[in-house]
Amino acid sequence: MNSDIHLDHQHWMRIALEEAERAMGSGELPIAAILVSNSEEVIREQTQVSRMGSMTAHGEVLALMRAGTKLFAGSKPLILYTNLEPCLMCLGAAMQCGVDEIVYGMDCAPDGGIRYVDCIKQGGQTTPRITRQVREAGSVELFRRFLLNNPSHFAVNYVRALLEPYTGR
Repeated sequence: MNSDIHLDHQHWMRIALEEAERAMGSGELPIAAILVSNSEEVIREQTQVSRMGSMTAHGEVLALMRAGTKLFAGSKPLILYTNLEPCLMCLGAAMQCGVDEIVYGMDCAPDGGIRYVDCIKQGGQTTPRITRQVREAGSVELFRRFLLNNPSHFAVNYVRALLEPYTGR
């Protein structure tokens, strides 16, 4: 991997983690997404499931929705940074919007969508490149703090399942 690209991924994931921290401060799961094109931010968004009262208000989907026609302006490559592996809904939205690469931090054992990429490719669809585990420890730490500070949150069992593969690390 080109070291400039690696540094860029580190930079944008740090910003995604900062945004996820702000989401957690608002009572949300600590998940955020940033769309970047040509090393410039297009849009950033946080998961807003609690605030919007919708289970579809994931940061990735909200960022893609807010970017709107900017996505179709031909600006390439389009990279989606998110601190948690996108679910199948977010992966599908990224594909429909022409995202070229998805970069994420922490694997999502309960409902991560990246495991379906090979199957989707076999069906003839074009899929984004996937870069995994960028600043993974930072995302894991955010979810651990979330669990400690929000023991009665509606998603506590989901967060426990997220963290299970990281137990003992």
